Amino acid sequence: MIAKLQQKFPIGIGVPQWLDFLNEAFRKIDQASKGGFIWQLKNSNIVLPAGAQVANALPADFDPGKSAFLYGATAVTPTATLIPYHTPSEFVNEQHYETTAIAMFSSWTFYPNFTLGPPTSYGWTMKLAPDTAFPLAAGGVTLRLYYHAVNLPAFTAAANVYFPTPDQFDGLIMDFAEAEARREYSAAGWDKLAAQATQSSSELIDTYRTDRYDLAGISDVVAQSTEKQAERDR
Repeated sequence: MIAKLQQKFPIGIGVPQWLDFLNEAFRKIDQASKGGFIWQLKNSNIVLPAGAQVANALPADFDPGKSAFLYGATAVTPTATLIPYHTPSEFVNEQHYETTAIAMFSSWTFYPNFTLGPPTSYGWTMKLAPDTAFPLAAGGVTLRLYYHAVNLPAFTAAANVYFPTPDQFDGLIMDFAEAEARREYSAAGWDKLAAQATQSSSELIDTYRTDRYDLAGISDVVAQSTEKQAERDR
């Protein structure tokens, strides 16, 4: 990518600075979905110890601005399906839920552990409701959390390092990077290039959202079947 960008905009920009532009371009695409992208999705076990509820730390790379899904992952858990998420203001009402069994959770929420450091220096803590689902029996309970990771660390220039986005995004990442370089050096055309990349990415991005209800291929098959049936009915 860097070699191609140096050819497209040959003003002597070095590898480290082009890498900064590329990483910034990737972040723009990475932040474009409210629900999250498939390459951001990760999973982790949340281990609840026996006894009363304790502060359960969420993964260090947990993104609070993206969707997350929690469910019971062991046979010990009565709640073997999705445990609904509620905002903190709604979560308090879940404490009035009458549980029918220990570890029968009705909802979960999370809150930040603020510090005076940068945003990435503090973590997030999970809380489950209702309180009457505790204390947990000996052995505790394991829950499974699917979540979206915060922006990935900056990528380095190496032959074995790739952006996690599908190949279709390569050209867009380069266009965003070139537009940013042109803007930085007051070169003409950066705004038009950025606008074209934004438009192209908006058309492609929805295909890779994790909250999609169908796959493009399946939708195409359904559409074709509908068209063929309509032709038969004529």
